[in-house]
Amino acid sequence: MSPVLPTARITVDLARAEDFERAGEIGVAAYRAVLDLSEEYADALRDVAARAADAVVLVARSGREVLGSLTLAAAGGAYAQLARGDELEVRMFTVDPAVQRRGAGEALLRGAVEWAQEQGYPALVLSVVSSDGPGTPHRLYERLGFRRVPSRDYVGDWEPHPQMWFYELTV
Repeated sequence: MSPVLPTARITVDLARAEDFERAGEIGVAAYRAVLDLSEEYADALRDVAARAADAVVLVARSGREVLGSLTLAAAGGAYAQLARGDELEVRMFTVDPAVQRRGAGEALLRGAVEWAQEQGYPALVLSVVSSDGPGTPHRLYERLGFRRVPSRDYVGDWEPHPQMWFYELTV
């Protein structure tokens, strides 16, 4: 059954153990909707408990229903790939495909910015496939103040080796 986004406001907070399974399911569904997902990465998306043990996992919810999640990883941490120095990296940013473009993604990113500010991080970084096709969040990132840093763009290490755009937000 696909979730229906109620009229209740969307809140963002730290993921709790009872959120992990649903957040993992959403992660797999969201990634599969836009790319050919390997089983290895699907398993990593499902393992929210492991991420929450080594990084920060935020969830967006409407009432008690989890709508999406993202992981915040400090440079040098197990889940950081791009963060340098004292940057904080957004990873595994997913929203249930059934409720995308209804505010959950924006709420999650705003929650990440707030968390980064509260913890004293000066910058939030992330990357995204360079395609401007349906489902790409480039406009959302730019609307929230993230700026492209082409010098840190790179080529993804999975087939078909997509060009990845790097974004940064000074918090």
